[in-house]
Amino acid sequence: MKGIGGALAMFTKKEPDLKKPEVQQKNNQKYSKAQFAESQQFSRMEKDILAAVLLEQPTYTLQEAQQHIQQFMNGEAQ
Repeated sequence: MKGIGGALAMFTKKEPDLKKPEVQQKNNQKYSKAQFAESQQFSRMEKDILAAVLLEQPTYTLQEAQQHIQQFMNGEAQ
């Protein structure tokens, strides 16, 4: 099949440009414990873990929440 490489190139996924301010702002956006509980990004088990380990008042980035989940899964939670 000739030319299939060109057609496949159209479907390659473009990675987000982390230098763009809107991408950085989204990565730095903070959420409350209640917002994580309503999120569709996390599984039911991950939401349960976050409910157990996150404090009510502070807010957390998605990366921080994922780190708390990973620490809990590794048995490092306090």
